[in-house]
Amino acid sequence: MAGKDTKKSGDKLKARPRKLTTTAINKEVRIFAKLFEGEQDERRKKLIDDLIAETAFLKVACVQAKEEMKAEGLTIETVNASQRFTKAHPAAQIYQQYNKQYAAHLGQLIELLPEEAKEERSRLADFRKRAQG
Repeated sequence: MAGKDTKKSGDKLKARPRKLTTTAINKEVRIFAKLFEGEQDERRKKLIDDLIAETAFLKVACVQAKEEMKAEGLTIETVNASQRFTKAHPAAQIYQQYNKQYAAHLGQLIELLPEEAKEERSRLADFRKRAQG
């Protein structure tokens, strides 16, 4: 099954969305990199490139976690011997952690934007506020 992972839940196999791919991450890297195309300082550019790569990964990972929660719900039922109990879906915890890191990385990228990108900086700041809210 291309594009899907499978997860065994009880006796059933469930298809899981597969959004966390190199292609998706590279697409996000290109979007962020356009904002910093004019950077001349090589050391600063390396720092920015590393931050962009990490930010792109976090964004795509959040999309993956969100899709899993949409498909499977916010809670899962776990069976331990004869006991059954409900707990938060692991994707909910991943989403929460990664979304906080993503918002922090966006803030760092906004601070590193060149002065010529003031309009883009405002758009990114608005985006970050929406991502946090």
